[in-house]
Amino acid sequence: MSVYIKDNARFTVISDGVIRMEYAENGAFADGETLFAKRGMFWDAVVYEDDGLVIETESITLYYKGGEFSAETLYAKIHAEGVETIWHYGDKNKENLGGTLSTLDGVCGEVPLPDGLLSRDGWYVIDDSCTPVFEGDWIKNRSADHKVDIYLFAYGRNYRLALCDLASVSGRFELPRKYFFGSWYSRWWPYTAKEFISIADEYAENGFPLDILVMDMDWHYQDWGHQEGEPRYQYGYGHAGANLGWTGYNWNLRLIPDPEGTIKSLNDRGIAVTLNDHPADGIRDTDLVYDRFIEKLHKAGYEEAVPDIVEKINDRERAHVEKGIENYRFNAGNKAYMDAFFDASGAEMEEKGAAFRWLDWQQDYLYPNVNGINNLSHLKWLNHLYYENSKRSGKRGMSFSRWGGFGDHKHPAYFSGDAVTDWETLKFEVEMTVSAGNAGCFWWSHDIGGFVDPVEGGQAELYARWVQFGAFSPALRVHMNGVEGLDRRPWTWGEPYCSVMRDAYHLRSIFMPYIYSSAVESSLMSVPLLRPLYIDMPYEDEAYNHKGTYLFGEGMVVSPVCNPLSENGTVESTVWLPDGIWFDYFTGKRYEKGEHKIVNPLETFPLFVRAGYPVATQPYTNRMTSEKLSEPLFIIYAGDSGSSMLYEDDGVSDVDKNLCRMTNVSYDEDEKSISVNTSNMGYYDGIEKRNLTFEIRGGEYAGAECESHHISFEKGEGCVKVTIHDVSCLEASEVIEIKLK
Repeated sequence: MSVYIKDNARFTVISDGVIRMEYAENGAFADGETLFAKRGMFWDAVVYEDDGLVIETESITLYYKGGEFSAETLYAKIHAEGVETIWHYGDKNKENLGGTLSTLDGVCGEVPLPDGLLSRDGWYVIDDSCTPVFEGDWIKNRSADHKVDIYLFAYGRNYRLALCDLASVSGRFELPRKYFFGSWYSRWWPYTAKEFISIADEYAENGFPLDILVMDMDWHYQDWGHQEGEPRYQYGYGHAGANLGWTGYNWNLRLIPDPEGTIKSLNDRGIAVTLNDHPADGIRDTDLVYDRFIEKLHKAGYEEAVPDIVEKINDRERAHVEKGIENYRFNAGNKAYMDAFFDASGAEMEEKGAAFRWLDWQQDYLYPNVNGINNLSHLKWLNHLYYENSKRSGKRGMSFSRWGGFGDHKHPAYFSGDAVTDWETLKFEVEMTVSAGNAGCFWWSHDIGGFVDPVEGGQAELYARWVQFGAFSPALRVHMNGVEGLDRRPWTWGEPYCSVMRDAYHLRSIFMPYIYSSAVESSLMSVPLLRPLYIDMPYEDEAYNHKGTYLFGEGMVVSPVCNPLSENGTVESTVWLPDGIWFDYFTGKRYEKGEHKIVNPLETFPLFVRAGYPVATQPYTNRMTSEKLSEPLFIIYAGDSGSSMLYEDDGVSDVDKNLCRMTNVSYDEDEKSISVNTSNMGYYDGIEKRNLTFEIRGGEYAGAECESHHISFEKGEGCVKVTIHDVSCLEASEVIEIKLK
């Protein structure tokens, strides 16, 4: 048994280290799921009465004396890995390791971070009290009698277990579509269709990859006037910058006369397109899809009174209300409204070819909570709705919005908003991204280079360093506001900065098989792709002191440069490396655990590869997330043994369909061998056979042999290459052994 009731309290043991604690008058407990919590995970515990209820697991001994929850009536002895402490109801963490902000809008330099789940205290409490609950696929207010609903996580120094427990309570850390991990171009600027096509072609001409092109707000009409034959301008309640056209669903045919044709032309080039969406005013009578929207609403029997914020309605809107025109306010709290909204807006977005939507909601000052629902912001609820809507195509869910807090890891992915271009901001952004996984936010996408550059003409050196960070972050997405003559196309920034950024983009493209495979492991194993050192080294004080150094997957350590060059043209970084043997990717120099001073010119930065770990790479391609992997190359630094997985799928199908190909590679330095285990679960990309090459750097080998396949051996400068020829991509399972000599 794992659910225990005493008086007006209910306790549910979810795992060895997690107990849910509720207090509800009249026994009005909440059984429905919330945006944070799933249901159905239970764990056996020892329970007995001893001056109250006592619940024992290996990590927690919980005591409840009865009555309302207080520090005297509810407390626990925590004896999790490496930590012995007492928790009382109402206690706050003293050594929390930080989480992440919902947005970097307007941030310049360092600002305080909210809590994450991980803490050197060894425990954390997530409060899910008073939040709405699901009834079927929609949300409703929970009973007012349900006073307290909290989750005590006890994990000691086992931070990986804490994140696994978060997945058990809240749901899996969902994986974004593969193109999210690629190269994005975005700018708030009224581009024409010809300019969008030209930008895509310029990326290839200048040797830069591109996977996603963003059409910001100007894809739809938003101005104050209109030309004959065009719909009236979009208007509403008035939002940021007093722009009444912040919301809009009519394509701006002056700029993009053939939306479907333009998107198809980009898709034919292998580039996905996303559209900016500010839904605050919903569908209005100026939208061409208005009739479709109203018809669906009426069929659903939707009726709503005149908007209840009349004092904020502009004069023109008031005139429409008086004429009886049905411009219903945006109503995320009503299922019929949202079904009609997605249907109508989808006709102009997904049906025109948009791969997914960029939910840029930021108008909560108008009505901060979802209509009719208590304690629910639009951001958190719309992230869920947009994510679920994106799955209607049968693809893997894909949202793109600001971070909605604990539980939002089920609705990837996220953009951090409009940060200011500044060295201190870059440093803070790196550190915030490192700690973001502590809250479950694994997939931050930043405005690489910053959204607002206060320096006329831009800051080229800073931008180049930001790109180097972006190349080893979850997404490489450049974006900025509209400034005449200044944008983030790298080749417009002159030399040496263009070449430096090109090198970073090329590294991203070459390492994409490793990055995507690591992201899949991150999702499945509940550990961040980009993670702080202390997750792996929780007992090392130094691991907590280097906030800007992080593990990038299992095989790399990165420490982005966040300072300008000195007079001698270099930057010195202090890097602390965890257990293992590490090699500087740029110099080949060997390092071991501990603190090191690393000196880099503009062209390089601290990037280390774990010895023995087979890093999957591909030849450079300007479509890094969609190119077929016909020639995998595994880079292995000699000095230790290790193993890795190469994961391949179509990048958009639901991962639960298990349509994938996996190649597990193990390198054993002691046994002088390479073991390859391939498997295919219904995935076919047109490649039936391919060669697998292993480049062992620093390995002193004279040859290799394999009984099952033809192989070739090649000695190079400081490395050897072993190639297995004609490996089947279709076999359900195959094991290949190579003996090195």
